Amino acid sequence: MRTPFLGVLTLALFCPGVLSAVAGEPDFSPRLHPWGRFEPGAWKVVRVLTETLDDRGQVVSTSTADTRTTLLDLDDDGVTLEVHACVEVAGKRFQAEPQTVKQGFHGEATTAAPNQGDPADGQVLVENRKVGCKVYRFEAAGLQEKTTFNLYCSMGLFPYVLKRECVTTTPDGKTVLSETGVELVATEMPVRLRGETRNGSYVKTVHKNSKGTVTTLAVLLPDVPGGIVSHTSKEVDTNGRVVRRSTLELLDYKAEGDHGANRRRSSRRGKP
Repeated sequence: MRTPFLGVLTLALFCPGVLSAVAGEPDFSPRLHPWGRFEPGAWKVVRVLTETLDDRGQVVSTSTADTRTTLLDLDDDGVTLEVHACVEVAGKRFQAEPQTVKQGFHGEATTAAPNQGDPADGQVLVENRKVGCKVYRFEAAGLQEKTTFNLYCSMGLFPYVLKRECVTTTPDGKTVLSETGVELVATEMPVRLRGETRNGSYVKTVHKNSKGTVTTLAVLLPDVPGGIVSHTSKEVDTNGRVVRRSTLELLDYKAEGDHGANRRRSSRRGKP
């Protein structure tokens, strides 16, 4: 069985922002991360329904995962999340062991030390409108793989990382292990949440590896921890056949955080 909260965290990894400041740029990295704009103690609960399909496109199995994610800490290295998941398969419920996940500000494992260059000026096309942005390039090298990130960032348009290109290779760079592309496709889209209509953003993520391609369309709001309100996703194999599909819905959340919690917070948290 797949780790039940993996799909939820995967989107978070695809959509966060840059890390520490580069020359001449403000230190706004916590604001760019989908959890970095909130106080420790903020949390959300989501439900993911996943269906597995056979060769004829018929559903052969269904699972439901309820996942609660809590922001434990925010420091100079990134965010620390605690994840509790419960999966229901064939009428049976399974409680997974709680997981603590540490992410750098652009989604990398904090054991990797990314290298970054000076940002370049760039543009991103959003709904036929050219949006000026800064383009950052990062490389994070681990023992078994190397990942290159290109991030197109603008603080004037949520979700601030307007486009993201990510390529993971073997350490020598000769073999591509996976590719991920994220792009903002629509803004100011009406989203109903807690009885109100709010302006949301639609983001498309395409992740490719040797097994196939996963395409996800997500709805994001700036005042929801982790950003994601809902998503739809499909996985196709190398022959183009849909083998798995899923939907995510937000069940509940608390954005303001638990200010009474005994959590350490970086002094950089409040910078613009």
